[in-house]
Amino acid sequence: MTDEAVRDEINRKAAAHAEATVYSLNNAYLSRSQKAEVEAVYQFSFGIFTYAFAALALVADQSFWTAYLNATFIGALAWGLSRFVMIGKAYLPLSLVLAGNGGMLIHLAIAAYALFERRWGVAAFVGLEAFGLMVMFMLPGWLWPMLFGGRMNPKYRIAKKMFGVEFPFERDL
Repeated sequence: MTDEAVRDEINRKAAAHAEATVYSLNNAYLSRSQKAEVEAVYQFSFGIFTYAFAALALVADQSFWTAYLNATFIGALAWGLSRFVMIGKAYLPLSLVLAGNGGMLIHLAIAAYALFERRWGVAAFVGLEAFGLMVMFMLPGWLWPMLFGGRMNPKYRIAKKMFGVEFPFERDL
C-alpha cells in the first residue's frame, strides 16, 4: 500500500468516526419525521426525570437530594422503557411536554414556582434543565452513550433500531 493510499484510508476512517459520533439534526440520513421520532425516544427519560424530580421536591416536599435520588431511579426506569420499546410515534405526543419548546416553557414555569416556594436548588436545577444544561447530572445522560452508544452516537443507534437504517459511514468504522 502506498503512503497516499494509507493516508486516504486514515482520512476516510477518521471522517467516518467523526460523522458517527457527532449527531446533528441537520444530518441528511434521516427524514424530518424520523429525526422527530428519534428525539422523542431519546428525550423521554430526561423529561420523566425532570418532572419526577420537580414533583417529588415540590409536591411531595422531599429534600433536594432525596428527590434527586428518587428521580434518578424513575429516570432509569424511563430510560429502560425508551431503550427497549422504541416506537417513536408513541413518544411523539409526550415529547410536546417533555422536551422541545413546550417542555422548556413548562420547566421554566416549574422553576419560577420553585423560586416562589424558596426552593433555590430545585429552581436552579429545573431552570437550567429547561435549556438542557443539567443532562450531565442525570442518569439517562450517562446510560444512553454507555449502554447503547457503541461506536456511534446513541441517536444514530436509535435510528438504526427503529428504522433499520444503514448509514454510509458505518462501513469505515
